[in-house]
Amino acid sequence: MRQLKLEIEPYLDAQISDFAGPSWAPVIDNLRQFHTGLIRQLFIYGSAGSGKSHLLSAICDSFSELGKRAIHVPLLSLLDAPVEALEALEYYDVVALDDVEAINGALNWQKALFHLINQSYDTQTQLVFSSRFAPIELRLQFPDLQSRLNQAVSIHVPEGDLYADRQALLLAVTQRRGWQLHPQIIEYLLQYGPKHTNHLLATLDRIEQLLQGEQLKLSNQRLKQIFALIDQYAD
Repeated sequence: MRQLKLEIEPYLDAQISDFAGPSWAPVIDNLRQFHTGLIRQLFIYGSAGSGKSHLLSAICDSFSELGKRAIHVPLLSLLDAPVEALEALEYYDVVALDDVEAINGALNWQKALFHLINQSYDTQTQLVFSSRFAPIELRLQFPDLQSRLNQAVSIHVPEGDLYADRQALLLAVTQRRGWQLHPQIIEYLLQYGPKHTNHLLATLDRIEQLLQGEQLKLSNQRLKQIFALIDQYAD
């Protein structure tokens, strides 16, 4: 299972504190309850690029920091593996299952996930799911699994439409990473850059790579170059 984890769990630089916008407050409130064990199964849904994978990675990191065994599993990347791969997940404290919609049409995987959920009650494993669709919209072929997922606490993640959400996200991420970006870059990114969380974070990474240590004192030519990069990755 250790080798499997290395193959399926990409590194995503994200922490729960990054998701600081006002629209994220209900999500963070549910995560606090998930951390205390008041919520045992959490279902997070939202459109592609809305930050679900980053959030699941951050959740696992937060539990790992507490000494818990946590794993982030993108189901879309796991479908070519034997379904028995899910059995080993029973021994983790927290399992974050990404891309649940990927098993639509795969009855054997749906039954395996149903078994994992049932086992989680005995092993006290906490489960968090993510999908582009709300549980009721999945319309899975295995009704028992559909019923189990419907029982999870579900929460819709923000789509990034709110300026204040994007501003809070950029402020939280740049402060955590120790970046001091030129104010014009921040403003241009907020006004004209991508709105979806994943795309916004990815663009921020590309800006960092382009600057290579340059931060506040930039020439007009350099600023135009960065603005062009932001335009390239805008939604």
